[in-house]
Amino acid sequence: MGNLRALVLCADILESPDNQIEILKEFQKLTKEELCYDPDEIQSEFVRIFLINSTKLKCAPFASWWIDGRMCGNSLYKINHFYEKCGYKFDVDNMKKPADHISFMIRFIAILAEEKRFDEIKEFSLFLTWFEDLANSLKIATKVQNFQLAVRFSLAIINSLKEEKCKML
Repeated sequence: MGNLRALVLCADILESPDNQIEILKEFQKLTKEELCYDPDEIQSEFVRIFLINSTKLKCAPFASWWIDGRMCGNSLYKINHFYEKCGYKFDVDNMKKPADHISFMIRFIAILAEEKRFDEIKEFSLFLTWFEDLANSLKIATKVQNFQLAVRFSLAIINSLKEEKCKML
């Protein structure tokens, strides 16, 4: 299984707590880590750490919160501009999350990798400097390590792609 599929799995885990069992089974094959498969626990922890207490627990899944210190900051504009510069535009009216949500950013990297646009991956990775901080906060905030592992696994793949050492595409 290639790194592109792994990135999509990570984005799925971080986007929504719904229908994760099959995603987690596939992800566990990659990581060899013990994951939580209890749908109720996944749902409640996702809501608690990402939706209700994300800023209190320092687990906000948005780049602008980490980079600018507030939601919908200047970095959101820069990220949207980068997407457009690369030929992608989000339908903001139908989105339930801002375009600087971690799941969108990971999916975007997967698209760039699929298109072998490594220079853009390197450039876009400047917006991902907060991933490690988020992973560290998740380690403290919850015993469900699914989310932390998804962030760390994504970061490892992205770092590999930045160095153009990714051979599993």
